[in-house]
Amino acid sequence: MDETDRPVSAPPQKYLTVRQAAFIGVGAMVGAGIFALPGAAGEVAGAAVWVSFLIAGATNAGLYPAPGLSERLAETRQFPPLMARKFGGRLSAGLLFEAVACLVLAVAFKLDAIASIGSAVALVIFTLITAAHFRVRSETGANALVLALAIGAAAVVLVTFVFTTLIHEPASVVALLAVLALSIGLDLWWKRVRAGRTGGGTASDVQVGH
Repeated sequence: MDETDRPVSAPPQKYLTVRQAAFIGVGAMVGAGIFALPGAAGEVAGAAVWVSFLIAGATNAGLYPAPGLSERLAETRQFPPLMARKFGGRLSAGLLFEAVACLVLAVAFKLDAIASIGSAVALVIFTLITAAHFRVRSETGANALVLALAIGAAAVVLVTFVFTTLIHEPASVVALLAVLALSIGLDLWWKRVRAGRTGGGTASDVQVGH
C-alpha cells in the first residue's frame, strides 16, 4: 500500500479546556510549594523542621472539627452556649477561640516547647479519660485490668517524659500548669453556672448560628 493512500488522521487538538488549565496551574503551585516549604521552614526550625510539620498537621486536625465539636458540646451543655455561636453568621466561636490559642502558643513558645506541651497534655488527657472510663465500665463492658494497664502505662510515660524532657524546659512546665489550671477553673465555673440555672432551658434551647 502506497504511503499516499494511507488515510490522513486528524491533527491533535492544540487547546486546553478551562478544567485542564486549572489542574495544571494548581499542580504547579502545589508542587512548587512542596519543594519551597521545607526550605523556608528549615531556616526557622533548623533540625526540628520535622517537628514543625507534625505540629502543623496536628493543628489542622484540631482546627478542622472545632466548629462541629463546639456546637455538639454546647448542645449537650458541656460547653457554654457561646461556643456554639457563629459571628456574622459564618465564623464559629469555637474555631475562633482555638485558632487564637494556637496563635498564642506559636508566638510565645519555640517549636520544641510546643511539641513538649502538646505531648504532656495528650498524655494527661489520655490518662484522665481512661480513668473516667471506670465510671461507665458496666455500660461499655470494658475490662478493668486492661484499663488499669492503660492508665499505668500512660502514667509511666508521662512521669518519664516530665523528668527527662520537661524538667529542662521551665517555660513549658509553667505553660502546662497554666493550661491545666485554666481548664480546671473554666470547667468548675461552667458546672457551677449550669447547676445554678433553674428554668433556663434544656440543651435543645441552644441557638446555633446567632
